[in-house]
Amino acid sequence: MLVYTHWTVSPPLLAKRSVSALILVLFLLALSGCAGSLPQSVRQSVSVVVPTKIDFVELEYYAKRSRSAYDPIAEIRKAYPLVTRAVTLQPIDVLYFIETDLANRKQTLSIRGTAQKSNVFEDIETALLPDNILDIPLHRGFKDVATAIHDNAVPYLRKDLPLRVTGHSLGGAAAVIVAAYLESEGYIVERVVTFGQPKFTTEMPPVPNLISVFTRVINELDVVPMVPPYTVAKKYQHFSPEVILRAGPDFGYLNEHDADRISVGDFWRNINDFSTKDHHMDGYLANIEGKVATGSRQVPYLFKRKPEAQSLTATD
Repeated sequence: MLVYTHWTVSPPLLAKRSVSALILVLFLLALSGCAGSLPQSVRQSVSVVVPTKIDFVELEYYAKRSRSAYDPIAEIRKAYPLVTRAVTLQPIDVLYFIETDLANRKQTLSIRGTAQKSNVFEDIETALLPDNILDIPLHRGFKDVATAIHDNAVPYLRKDLPLRVTGHSLGGAAAVIVAAYLESEGYIVERVVTFGQPKFTTEMPPVPNLISVFTRVINELDVVPMVPPYTVAKKYQHFSPEVILRAGPDFGYLNEHDADRISVGDFWRNINDFSTKDHHMDGYLANIEGKVATGSRQVPYLFKRKPEAQSLTATD
């Protein structure tokens, strides 16, 4: 059973939920949200390109692991010989694996998102709970998952080796929270990269180093990074730079300041464009692999995409 929402439901039932039902729930939430066009000052800031070097080979490293986290444990161990821990935690049904590379003195923690691809209802839960470690409010479901992963993984992590953390969807939110916990406990968090990560807090975590090594990667039409939505009652926000994957070689980039300002109302402004299909990790990996193979081109955030090139999702 999954208990990430205000109700308790089984994975098969969640998998049968339609996208239209999701949109209806989010539309009702919009009644208390902030809509409207981008302020002129923001439009000016994101209408031009500030050249930013993005290492897509590095992003591919993390994307492959976030995708592999959906595979059976035996396949994970075969693909990554340096795995020292791989486990599915119950009853939350979340998998993580740790690679310990003593030769290169580094370790990588990769966290799986939800097992059911159609299940994004965990991510629109909006309940917040105070967190005693970070002293900020955290999304209830993501906090529970991150706590379980942290407590289980700590005996297999080393404080003398730099740590890299990655994850997709719910796994991305949990990855950032776990990284923040570990940073506060003296671990050397060297890099955090997430894909299609939803929001998980209304305040910036008090771990400055984490912000400097954290990058969010999103598909431009993925709905999940926009939830939970910003409302008057619960001002959910992102707090890191954002790499926006577009079709072909194109990508956008927002620094943490612009990414936060845009995320406040972007869901309500673009609700008709977003898709749950574009949330699949297969699509993220395929898009990044394409950019590694043929090159990439940075475009402005407000760059008008061609209608026939909207989807970045791999063929199902």
